[in-house]
Amino acid sequence: MHSPRGIPIALANSDVPDSLLMLVHSCEDCACPVSRSEAGRTTPRTLPPGPLMCARDVLELPLDAERHVLFGPHGNGGVVVVNLAARELFHELAQPRTLADLAASGHDPDRASAVLTRLLEYDLIHPPDAEPAPQFRKSTQLTVWLHITNACNLRCPYCYVHKSGEAMDHTTARDTVDALVRSAVGNEFRSIRLKYAGGEASLNTAVLFGMHDHAVARCAQSGLGLSSVLLSNGVAISDRLARELAAREIAVMVSLDGIGAAHDAQRPTLSGRPSSAMVVRSIERLIQAGLPPHISITITSRNVDAIAPVVRFALERDLTFSFNFFRDNACAAGFANLQYEEKAMIEGLRQAYAVIEELLPPWSILGSVLDRGQLLQPRQKACGVGDDYVVVDQNGRIAQCHMDLGTTIGDVRTVDPVRAVRDNGAAIKNLLVDDKEGCRDCTWQHWCAGGCSVATFRATGRFDVRSPNCNIYKTIYPEAVILEGRRLLKFADPRP
Repeated sequence: MHSPRGIPIALANSDVPDSLLMLVHSCEDCACPVSRSEAGRTTPRTLPPGPLMCARDVLELPLDAERHVLFGPHGNGGVVVVNLAARELFHELAQPRTLADLAASGHDPDRASAVLTRLLEYDLIHPPDAEPAPQFRKSTQLTVWLHITNACNLRCPYCYVHKSGEAMDHTTARDTVDALVRSAVGNEFRSIRLKYAGGEASLNTAVLFGMHDHAVARCAQSGLGLSSVLLSNGVAISDRLARELAAREIAVMVSLDGIGAAHDAQRPTLSGRPSSAMVVRSIERLIQAGLPPHISITITSRNVDAIAPVVRFALERDLTFSFNFFRDNACAAGFANLQYEEKAMIEGLRQAYAVIEELLPPWSILGSVLDRGQLLQPRQKACGVGDDYVVVDQNGRIAQCHMDLGTTIGDVRTVDPVRAVRDNGAAIKNLLVDDKEGCRDCTWQHWCAGGCSVATFRATGRFDVRSPNCNIYKTIYPEAVILEGRRLLKFADPRP
């Protein structure tokens, strides 16, 4: 973006080579949607012939003395970096003006047109009679959490699962796949994403692989797309298992909550011994097998000041990662010191953001470092619970959310899984953000979407109020926008 002063330049994700591959929009360890495209931008926008004006409430944040980053909260997402000349153009649209008006005031029409087109594309400007509005697309992918075993080789204090030796068998696995495929087709989904979880799912690999192979065959027969991920604590992934996962194209998410003692403090083995060295070894094995894992970092009061080293570890290995704030649950109720305070959380996140700024990755972090929120695509709900997300336990029983496995609402052998989780009488009320007190008029309304419904209910006894993490979110969202701006400066191709 180094250019002669006076030439307006605006950069966005569409200026990054292979831009659609540079969006990481999934925490994996939840019901959050998976997305590889930007909503509302299937074709380039063209300037209309009439006047244009600035969108309301556009966030403007300085990157340095020469450049600012812009984000429009009422549109369809995306960050744009502008130099001084482009920012001047933007401000001239405080009142409606045409391209001819701008040319008459001394702006080069071709260069002005290029910048205005980019600003229009990202809903930062608009015709006076066409204010930007978020586009909420209907989900076409059914996401399924498959609890294939209750067994685990760790005893993490924040886990929500009552451990036992019970595991899914081959018959239940096949019945589950058959029911999910029927349900996906019947409810007009185009693809299925399977999340193999537990417990520790790698302790039941025979069923995992049998289930996956059956899903591949059934989805092919039914014309459904299929993707999958193993959610693992990373303790027992052998070279052989890594190769088998890679051969089947099963992605892997590994939980890593710190480096060394910081991880071990909240993820000990059954005997209370450290597990971090085993997890790091598994990560290296997966990388060697050509299957670099996604790193999931769960943040509690025990590791809130130690997440920056994990981020460094991931970025030095070109690994994507996501932040997940601790969510209280019945199993964790005896560990009072897991709850974090706002000030400590914000400081810990800022330390991690400083590492991201130092080691900027080519991919966007806007979909993975904001807990349940993201700044890539507007949403009316924070997750897919009650809509496009199904949980199936080891016995084939259906639940709305993996955080509430004990509350089942049917069996895959007798009911349609999607219709079961969409039942209005179900226990979890994943309300629209417009129905949440404290969210309706918030700038970040359609980006936070009110946070995790289960966590909010646990903290407040209500589903219709904002997240207890609201102040944290409001603080870190602008800082994430700045990080995205710095990424664009590093990787986008300027086109004056």
